[in-house]
Amino acid sequence: SNPSSFTAFAIIPTGAGDHSPALAATGAPGFTQGKKLQQHQDPPESEAKFPKQETNGWEHPYLCSPSKQLKNVSTSIKEISRWARSSPGVKVNSNIRLLESVLSLIQVVTSTAPHPDHIVDMIRVHDALANLLLVLPKNIFPLLVQSFAQIVDELSPKGGASLSARFEKTLHDLRRSIRSGLQVLKDMILDYTSDVVPQGGGIHEITKYLLKYIMSLLDNGTSLKIILVGDEQDGKVAMRTLQDNVATLISHLEIMLEKESHRYQDAGLKQMFMVNNVNFVLHQVEGSEIKYLLGDDWVLKHQDQLKDHISSFINISWESVMYCFHVKTNKISIFSSLPTLQIFNLEFEKTY
Repeated sequence: SNPSSFTAFAIIPTGAGDHSPALAATGAPGFTQGKKLQQHQDPPESEAKFPKQETNGWEHPYLCSPSKQLKNVSTSIKEISRWARSSPGVKVNSNIRLLESVLSLIQVVTSTAPHPDHIVDMIRVHDALANLLLVLPKNIFPLLVQSFAQIVDELSPKGGASLSARFEKTLHDLRRSIRSGLQVLKDMILDYTSDVVPQGGGIHEITKYLLKYIMSLLDNGTSLKIILVGDEQDGKVAMRTLQDNVATLISHLEIMLEKESHRYQDAGLKQMFMVNNVNFVLHQVEGSEIKYLLGDDWVLKHQDQLKDHISSFINISWESVMYCFHVKTNKISIFSSLPTLQIFNLEFEKTY
């Protein structure tokens, strides 16, 4: 199930209640921490969408709603599994037809470019189908071969391929499609450019999306670890681990955030944006099982990054305030300090 609770972290200037760009020069930030992501809660479907989804690669007459179709497939497979375990001698025709529909739909799904929003549903379909394969050879295949030769031929149309072989191919295609979908997500994040940056240096929508997405992957981590290894033992196996994929996703997010930060004209806002987003990611990682996946070294490294961004933010914010004390003057009169104090007060009020 997907985590759903997101409360944005933000630097809120003391005594100020909004996030307008004018707050970029704030000197003493106060951190307001929101709630950690809550696991095992299904968010509304609209919350699980990749922002600015223009094309999803699922244009097919049989797939008007991929997410709904995949959930229906999982339900159908579970129904077939219950039938196979309890009473395989009855309703054979209807259940085998349902199985044929399931395999055909999965073939359609895996023949198109997968969208990351549907990867979790595809993992669940893979699990259900793999569990069904444990039941069918023992309870159903012998019955079909003996009494339902025509149905067997329809389910195994290619040169008499066995039912188990077709199952294995379907599972292989699902695994390939899931791995491909994760690569698509990495590329989408790296290349992402929003129409507008968050007001006041707030948390980016992709930051929220990705942390929720990673938590969803970890909810299915046992299955995903098997899927990511692949079907061939080759030199790329090491790069397919769950840890590598999660670390790469966050790394691509950081590159994207740095790129987006340069869209702020104000240097203080740029640093505020980085502080808010790095702080959000770090807080969610530390408060979840992601921390155990990435390790203590990853956490320490990002804590140092956060400190650097905070220091840069404070230095930039107070630069204009302190500058007035370094301006040289030729005036000797005791009143010569008055303009400096006035400038200081104006800059301080502006910054505060």
